[in-house]
Amino acid sequence: MKYNPNYQNDELDLIDIIKILSSKAKILVCITLIAAILGGALGAAINLFGEKEYGTQIEFYITPTTTNSTVLHLLASERFSEQLLLDEHGLPQNSSGAQYDAALEAKLALNDARIAFDKAKEFSTKAPRALAVAQKTYEEKQKIYEDAYNILNVYKSAQSDKITEDPAHVQKMKQYEEDLEKAKLEKKIAEEAYYVASQDALKASHDLESTREQVTKAKLHYDELAEGLLVDWRNQAQNKKKISIINDSISYNYMEVAATDGSSGESANHQFLVVNIAVEKDEALANLLLSSMCEKLPTYVEEYIDTYEETDERETICTLMSTATKIENLNGKTLAKEIVKYALLSTFMLLAVSCIAIVWIGVKKKNSLSEDSRKVEKAPSADTPDETSQN
Repeated sequence: MKYNPNYQNDELDLIDIIKILSSKAKILVCITLIAAILGGALGAAINLFGEKEYGTQIEFYITPTTTNSTVLHLLASERFSEQLLLDEHGLPQNSSGAQYDAALEAKLALNDARIAFDKAKEFSTKAPRALAVAQKTYEEKQKIYEDAYNILNVYKSAQSDKITEDPAHVQKMKQYEEDLEKAKLEKKIAEEAYYVASQDALKASHDLESTREQVTKAKLHYDELAEGLLVDWRNQAQNKKKISIINDSISYNYMEVAATDGSSGESANHQFLVVNIAVEKDEALANLLLSSMCEKLPTYVEEYIDTYEETDERETICTLMSTATKIENLNGKTLAKEIVKYALLSTFMLLAVSCIAIVWIGVKKKNSLSEDSRKVEKAPSADTPDETSQN
């Protein structure tokens, strides 16, 4: 390759690019402002006039300690989502027929069995306490009787020769005998009460087991009949779509907050289940989910986490924290966020394109000037004659 004395390096380095951009700083500032305004306006328009999203946040308090994985797995399934669309008996709404009547009858029988179990559970808690009180009373009366019996015998042995001679001793002897009879009567009453309490405790234990078995059988019978109705119901296209929408419109978070009891200084964990509802376009569905969630979620959690087959001491309670929650237009809450997001996005894109364009124009301009300067250098001077004229 031959050396070209007229060749110049036209490539730009970083300093040249900075110089080109700094020379157009005012234009870039104007572009930034315009892009931010247009982007923010676009974000506001999309947020205000686009598809609206309706929803709210609900909080439930759960006690005692329950693992978050259990609760979230239980609720984040289509099984619970479909429960929000069913009637108060857990059956498809507006259903009828012999199959529905049989399932409804089984549900009512299950409710009665659960009521009986709850009563038996309550009685089984009180009966041992009553038995303990009766046993303690009987032991006290037994001791009083034994003390009165011993006092009388000791007095008889010590004063046997004076009892018939001294009226005071006769009177005292009579008082000791009356005290013994009274203690004997009270002991007998306490013994009978102890026996009744022990029988009640045995009956409470038997009734608890019996009612638990009844609940288990009634639930299996109801589930079998209800599932027959639900299979056909959930396979219908409109129901399947609505269940999917509901499942996608609800999210669950589990919070565990450490708290300290001021009276005893002992630490405890307060657990909260936070439910977020966000439904696109359908405000009526959002309101339906809110009312169904507040009504059905506590019962569902208590029923499936603290089942009737578990120990009697453990009882899960799920409580709604607030009943004043209302469905709101979520777009209004995210308006500022959307404006900032679109403003930054449009500013970045337009500013990047503008910088590239300015640098490209600068490069073209520099190349054009370099080409003109090379042409000027190659052109013959007016004061120098050419070879033809010299010859």
